Amino acid sequence: MKYKALALSLLLLLPLLVIFAPKAESVNQPALWLSPKENKFYAPCIISTEFTININLFNKKEMTGVGIYAYDFKVTWDPLAGISLKSVQVIYPWPTGSYYTIANEWNSTEGWYHLAVTAVGPETLELTEVQVIIAKLTFHIDEEPCWPEDYTTDFCFENAKLSTGCGQPIEDFETDGATYIIKSSQPDIHILPATNITEKCICHTHTITIMLSNISNAYGFGFLLTFDPDYLETDVQKITICPSFPPPYEFLYMYVGDGYVWVEVIRPCEKLAVCSKDVCAVTIDFHSIADPQEGVVPFDWDFLLSIEWAYVLSKCPDPVCYDYPGDLLYGGDVWYNFRPNRADLNLDCIVDIQDLAALAGEYGNVHPWSDLNTEPYPAAVDLYDFVYVAKHYGEDP
Repeated sequence: MKYKALALSLLLLLPLLVIFAPKAESVNQPALWLSPKENKFYAPCIISTEFTININLFNKKEMTGVGIYAYDFKVTWDPLAGISLKSVQVIYPWPTGSYYTIANEWNSTEGWYHLAVTAVGPETLELTEVQVIIAKLTFHIDEEPCWPEDYTTDFCFENAKLSTGCGQPIEDFETDGATYIIKSSQPDIHILPATNITEKCICHTHTITIMLSNISNAYGFGFLLTFDPDYLETDVQKITICPSFPPPYEFLYMYVGDGYVWVEVIRPCEKLAVCSKDVCAVTIDFHSIADPQEGVVPFDWDFLLSIEWAYVLSKCPDPVCYDYPGDLLYGGDVWYNFRPNRADLNLDCIVDIQDLAALAGEYGNVHPWSDLNTEPYPAAVDLYDFVYVAKHYGEDP
C-alpha cells in the first residue's frame, strides 16, 4: 500500500512539474525561464497597451542535487521593437530580512533588465524546493508597425548565474526565453451600406459612407467614387468629412463631376492621427433623379457605386502611403438597383390621378405606354392600360 501511495503522489506531482518547468525533460535541472512564452498583439490601436513578463525560478534539490543561494542574470530585448520597460516587481523567495539585493536595474533605451540577489544567513537558506515567480516586468507598447511590417523581439537571458551556499557556481541549469510580436493589419477602404441599394422612385436621398479599416495613425486620405449621373446627383455641399478627421487641414479638395466624386483630405502630420479598426472618413448624400424617359414605361436599371482609386496616409512613426490599387484593400463596389412600379408613370413615388391624367393624354394614340397591359409596342393606349394603372392606384412604390 505504501508503494501504491508513493506512486499516486508522483503521478499527482508530474503535472505541476510540467506547468512550472520550461521543458518536461529538464526537471532534473535548475531553471530560469520567462512566461508567457509568447506575447502577441495585433495592430491597429495597441499603443499604450501594457503586458507583463514573469521571470520564473525552478529547483527541486532531490532531483538536481543542489540548493540555490543566489542568482544573477540579465534579460535582454531589442530596443527598436517599440516597447519600453515601465515597472518591475521583484518577488523574493526568502523570508523578509534574509536576502540582499545586489542589483535591480534596467535600461529601456539599450533593452535590458538586471537582477542579482543573494540570501543572507546560514546555508540552510538554500532554495531546495522552489518553483516561483521571482520578478514581474511590465512593458509599455510605444509604437506599432505599419503594414506590412511586424515588430518581433526575443527576450533572452544573458550572463545568468546560480550559486550554492558555498559560493560555488551551479553549472548545469537551463534558461528559456520568450517572444514578443506585433502583427500589423492591412488597411482597407470600403463603402457603406455594403449591401445593394434599391430605389423605386425619384426624389429620395441616399447616404453613402466611405469607411476606413485597420488604420494606424492615419492623417490623410483620398478617393474617386463613380456613379451613374442619370440616376443620382450630388454636390460638394452634400459631402461631409467625418469628425474623426477634424480641421485644420493641410490640404482639402472636394469636387463633383459628371458621375464622380473626388475627395482628398490631409491634416498636419504633427496633429493627433486617427487609429481605429473602423473609422468614418466621408459621408455623401445622393439624390435620386431618374426622370421618366419620353413616356417610356418605368423599367429596371442597375449600376455600380465604385471606388476607382484611393489612398491613405499614415505615420507609424514614419509617413507611409497606401494606394488602391496596391497595398490598400478595397471592400468592393455597391450595386444601385432601380426598381420602379410600372404604374408610377411620372416616378413621383405614388400611383395617383397624375398618372391617370398622363395616360389619358395619350388615349387612343400609338404610344409606348400601351405596353402597360403587355400589349406589344407599337400599339394604341386603350382601356386595358387604364385598368392596369387603376389597379395600382394609391400604391406607394
